[in-house]
Amino acid sequence: MGPSGPAASNKFDMIANALNLNKDQRKTVRTILDDGAKEAAPMRDQISKSRIAVGEAIEANKGEDELKQVARASSDLTAHLTELELASFAKIFAALDDTQKKDMQGLGRVLFLMNDIYHTKNWNGE
Repeated sequence: MGPSGPAASNKFDMIANALNLNKDQRKTVRTILDDGAKEAAPMRDQISKSRIAVGEAIEANKGEDELKQVARASSDLTAHLTELELASFAKIFAALDDTQKKDMQGLGRVLFLMNDIYHTKNWNGE
């Protein structure tokens, strides 16, 4: 057990502990994160394919314009995934009470944990 409660074993526990979520909020936040992960799944596949396309374009010595186009498509997909992470954070924020919304340290920790949370298949992994 750590100084502020039980040690967190996964990202969800770290988020819940950082925000001091009650039982109902825990359910709401888990649903928000699970829904975001479902939405992120096809984007992750597209990002993976777009990165392969960038590598293939470089390997094939494609022209600068074509390489820029492929790289832009890849970066646009990554940016869209980041937007999804931020939208999930905003939904989590909306589910907090006034005291939790004023906890800048807890919110900062959660924002850090949300960075790239959907870039892997299991968002809740260690």
